[in-house]
Amino acid sequence: MEQNGLYDRPDLYDLMAPRDPAVERFYVETAHERGGSVLDLACGSGRLTIPLARSGLHVTGGDLSAKMLERARRSAEAQAVQLDLVQLDMRHFDLKGCTFDTIIVAVNSILHLHSPDDFSGFFQSVARHLSPEGRLVFDAFFPNVAMLSSGPDRRQLVGAIVHDTEGKIIVEETLRYEPLTQISHVDWYWSTSEKKDFWKTPLQMRNIFPQEMPLLIASGGLRLVERFGDFDRSPLVAGSARQVCVCAGQG
Repeated sequence: MEQNGLYDRPDLYDLMAPRDPAVERFYVETAHERGGSVLDLACGSGRLTIPLARSGLHVTGGDLSAKMLERARRSAEAQAVQLDLVQLDMRHFDLKGCTFDTIIVAVNSILHLHSPDDFSGFFQSVARHLSPEGRLVFDAFFPNVAMLSSGPDRRQLVGAIVHDTEGKIIVEETLRYEPLTQISHVDWYWSTSEKKDFWKTPLQMRNIFPQEMPLLIASGGLRLVERFGDFDRSPLVAGSARQVCVCAGQG
């Protein structure tokens, strides 16, 4: 069984993470409330970076994966969209004095931060790159206690996709949760009708519980301005699927 990171295969990643109009609409509208410049962290293959730039904003996309950035670059060129792309680690980055009116970390990407040092470095880097009235905007799924307590060997269906050369692919996952670190260790198994488990991709995602979120943001030197339960700006309630956060500097 081949084992690599999910972000080594942008072609498969994009099929599992297609465009979502609700996500695009929320982030584009929120960025336009500030206007001007946007930094899209963990931008991947440009799923949000390109719509943001197409809406008239000046956008910089940053990601750790060179392969994902190359796919974003090719997609932007194919659509005649102008944007800047830079390889960076969101745990610590320095864009030479550039500041942005909006900094985005979308679609659970902030959960790639695991340790206190990860969050500290991230928030410090964000604070250096926010304009005086700027906003940090991100979303993170609402932890599902029932899912976290499921058996570590239990496979669950994630989805099915159709690839240009591989054909129909079924993706399943197992999940092992570490309560002390609040990290979910997820393995995705990719199969076709002829090749069972031809690829395995590990993911480690930090769970952030609702009462913890404001404290985590404050400890990073920012303040939580708004928090929604979904991209339609509905209130955060017990049944919400995610936490959508808008943060500002302490000044």
